[in-house]
Amino acid sequence: MLYHEQSDDYRPLFWVGGHPIYVNTLLLVLHILAFAVTALAVSFDPAVLAYLGLGNYDVVYHGQIWRLVSYIIFPPATAIMFIFAMGFLFYFGRQVEQFVGRNTYISLYGALVLIPSILFCLIGFLGFWSENYMSGYGTIFGVFIAFATIYPGVEISIWFVNLTAKGWAYALLAVLSLANIAYHQWLDLGALWCDAAIGYAGMRLIGAGRGLTWLTDWVEERQARRLARQHNIKVLKDTQAAESIDEILEKISKQGVGSLDARERAALERARTNLLKRDQR
Repeated sequence: MLYHEQSDDYRPLFWVGGHPIYVNTLLLVLHILAFAVTALAVSFDPAVLAYLGLGNYDVVYHGQIWRLVSYIIFPPATAIMFIFAMGFLFYFGRQVEQFVGRNTYISLYGALVLIPSILFCLIGFLGFWSENYMSGYGTIFGVFIAFATIYPGVEISIWFVNLTAKGWAYALLAVLSLANIAYHQWLDLGALWCDAAIGYAGMRLIGAGRGLTWLTDWVEERQARRLARQHNIKVLKDTQAAESIDEILEKISKQGVGSLDARERAALERARTNLLKRDQR
């Protein structure tokens, strides 16, 4: 079931035998292939896992940059959890991709994978961890958080329990965090919260969900100023826009929308955006 109209950028990467292959479909296939190949390789040599895990020394000093990505491969010992993770990716990932479009979904998934690995490597220099780290749960959870940000009120049944997407996001974040704390799995805890933050902030930056208004306001302000510079328009302050909006509306009523110049259009659009934000709060 799909909950929305699809993005204009929601289109296949390529076609195979007349069937469209979307980004999420490709990611799902790659995860399954990586799991299968790793399982076969481990059956011959268990030391294979040591070449896939994330470690700052290997990445920086040995140039093994593939570890920045390969750490999200699920080890064979986690087969049951791997199945659940792929179910989450299949269902929630395609919903997110359809909403945000192909390019934004690629950027989101790339951020979910690379930002935690780069941060962990930086933390590794401080001596807080040295072992190889492997886990793809944080990445998949970040995709789910993105879905919950877009559709917080959608009811979801997991393990025969019905909760809203927002409710499941809080519940899973709490339970997984407590489990990681109980077993002193600090890297898993860090990846979980880091990817959750990326999934949420990423959706807010494109206008989905609520919260972080200071961040979205800052981004919109920068975009407005960049657009103004490109068109040689002086950006109005909020107070100035509020004072002039009545005059603009009166001009529209007398002469039509086509009579507005670029400055007046910018002021009217900003006033409309601010009104929509107040309604959402």
